[in-house]
Amino acid sequence: MNNILLLQLNRLGDLVQTLPLLRRMRRENPSARIVLVAQEGFSGVLDGCDYFDKLITLSLSQLEALGTPEHRAAFPDLAPYDGHLEFRQAYDLIVNLTNDLGSAVLCEKIRAERKLGRIHTYEGELRLLGPWAKYMFSMVSHRMENQFNIVDIQMGIAGLAPRPEPGSLRVTEARKREALETLAAAGRRPDRKLIALQTAASELHRAWSLENFAAAARAMLADGYADILLVGDARERERTEKLAAMIGMPVINAAGKTSLPQLAALLQSCDLLVSNDTGTIHVAAAAGTPTLGLYFSTAYYSETAPYGDNHAVLQVEIPCAPCLTSSRCAVQTCREFLTPAAVVETAAWMLADGSEPPSARPNLSLYRSRFLDNGSLAYLPVRREQASGHFLTGLLGRLLWEETLGLERDRALESCWESARGSELWERNRDGLAAGLARLGRPFREGLALAENLRAEFEAESPRRERIIRLHESLARLGKPMAEESRDAGLCGSFLKFEMMDMEFATYPALADILEKKYRKLSDWVGRFQATLARLALPVSPL
Repeated sequence: MNNILLLQLNRLGDLVQTLPLLRRMRRENPSARIVLVAQEGFSGVLDGCDYFDKLITLSLSQLEALGTPEHRAAFPDLAPYDGHLEFRQAYDLIVNLTNDLGSAVLCEKIRAERKLGRIHTYEGELRLLGPWAKYMFSMVSHRMENQFNIVDIQMGIAGLAPRPEPGSLRVTEARKREALETLAAAGRRPDRKLIALQTAASELHRAWSLENFAAAARAMLADGYADILLVGDARERERTEKLAAMIGMPVINAAGKTSLPQLAALLQSCDLLVSNDTGTIHVAAAAGTPTLGLYFSTAYYSETAPYGDNHAVLQVEIPCAPCLTSSRCAVQTCREFLTPAAVVETAAWMLADGSEPPSARPNLSLYRSRFLDNGSLAYLPVRREQASGHFLTGLLGRLLWEETLGLERDRALESCWESARGSELWERNRDGLAAGLARLGRPFREGLALAENLRAEFEAESPRRERIIRLHESLARLGKPMAEESRDAGLCGSFLKFEMMDMEFATYPALADILEKKYRKLSDWVGRFQATLARLALPVSPL
């Protein structure tokens, strides 16, 4: 490939989590020209990055404007797009990693031989190109069934098999020296561990309370082996000043005093970052710093936990959490299970490297990351014998999708399966999904038979108009049973709905051939899911 365009117009954490893919694409296409389109305000984190040849930044308002028909019709002859020749040229590949309408319009309007990800075609449609793009949009509504990290999902969207790409953020030597000098001037003691705290989040319902952060910091400082560094942007300066006063002991407060490149260098100088689920935790992980993520409310580790080996997350797991933003509680009881004592003990365990795992606590699970044999990342329970029901539900989904998406089987996951197999929850989930797929397969097979007959009628020497109308009406009536049955098939059902939407606009007789191929593909997917579930009902076989 000679020309590649990558659209990543989400927030800071998403941009940082795109770096492993960019580095991989650069390594595998060394002579290609790679253009990255990102949201302005976050691009500073790319300082010194040579994984792409051209960076174009857009504001969120400019991107949202493409959602209106008049702006779409004028593209690329409207500001700021008219100033970039890159929007007028043709590419070998466009990969859209963004989930909004504006980026879908860009993916549609810019010429390319191949496109992957969300693309805008018709009003009200959500068309997704490639199986991993369909998977990503499906898992948002079925969070418990997903255990793929977003970095691996993005690699899949780009048509690449997962491969480890840790530490993808470049920090220059000059920045490293500057960070060390800044810390020394602020009172950093080189004989002590340096623990950074990120106390805010883009949405404060995902942020641990300042009271809890203060209690944890005092305990870490009292032990005498750690200094505390507070980080954040300018908007968080008042919050960190309040926290420093609550701690009542000397800390280094760098919030609001650093650019994104300076923040990355400071974090790389730390031994550990303790953070809510927000962009800073991904910057630290990409810079090679171990992280401890605090996950509750709408934050769920399996989607957005940091990428790389040996990061840890504390995930609150109660029946209603993690929750969707639309259904979160006004008073979040899930926070009560994430205590300062649990955070302090887990941080000490991570810094000790190899000590006895922290003690188990009710409704709180500890996961640690590792790269699997197949190149993907997984967060596995530190105490496997105490794996939660949430984890077992996700494990079933992970094993199902790994096989159907063509990833190699992995020893660690197979071992988790051996431990889970036979449990009431495991069998109930597997049997329920198998039953849902069996019901969903019926309208797909019926649709295939109808589409075959429709195509044959059009190919007949004298096509019968009345029969064509009857077959078309019968196909149209399948929409309702397919929608109803897909609900019982979980993530698989949502995936298959997106697969059904992924069709070029056509009219008869060409549409008859397209429908036959589509229903055959849908039936084949159901068959693959069913075959994998059947294997997962058997004893674990040797790899």
